[in-house]
Amino acid sequence: MFFLKKALGSVLMPFPLFLILFGIGLYLWYRGSLKWSGRVIFAAVAWITLLSYAPFSSLLIFPLEERYPSFKPSTHADARYIHVLGSGHASNPDIPLSSQLGTASLVRVNEGVALYKSRPGMKLIFSGFGYTDVVSNARKNAEMAMMLGVPSNDIILLEMPKDTAEEALAVKAIVGGEPLILVTSASHMPRAAALFAKAGVNVLPAPTDFQVKKAAEIWDLPSAEGLQRSEAAFHEYLGLAWGKLRRLI
Repeated sequence: MFFLKKALGSVLMPFPLFLILFGIGLYLWYRGSLKWSGRVIFAAVAWITLLSYAPFSSLLIFPLEERYPSFKPSTHADARYIHVLGSGHASNPDIPLSSQLGTASLVRVNEGVALYKSRPGMKLIFSGFGYTDVVSNARKNAEMAMMLGVPSNDIILLEMPKDTAEEALAVKAIVGGEPLILVTSASHMPRAAALFAKAGVNVLPAPTDFQVKKAAEIWDLPSAEGLQRSEAAFHEYLGLAWGKLRRLI
């Protein structure tokens, strides 16, 4: 089921859908249906242009990112556990560890370490499996945290969970009913918080990795950054739909 979800999620993204539409347009042109070919190709180009346009992509992702405010450590003095959710990495000893982590992973780890250092007695939990990498994402993120000064005895690894729902169940067995500071990307937080709450975890959301940092200007040109925002939004809306369909949230 996990790999089916990943496959469907990969296809139903803005750029793959653009390629599918464009391919259909080329096929229609090859078959001599020039009128319909032009319409489909125009629709494909309009689709990818709109989703690459910063004001539009910001409108897509902003409702997700605004759901939870920045976490204030001073308001939750009883919290002892910080859980940093997994993201991407690529093991390569020829490049610095910070470059082996994906952007989301690096930002999440930095936020987790900053919260850990905000008061004594905290424990950092890292989760995420390796997927196609021999080293788990949890372990890579933990290595980065140790480079930033976190001692190994304050780190807990959850290397087996493959997705957010499994991460929630795994951490529930550790923290029980204690409050848990949850660190993940701001756009991912609504889904993650819902999954953790469904698993019975007392969640304190600590969003990071905000993609909408300022108001988009109407004259901004379509860009790869805009498309990346739209893809992140699509990923989360599809994930929310999947979670509701499976009754996980």
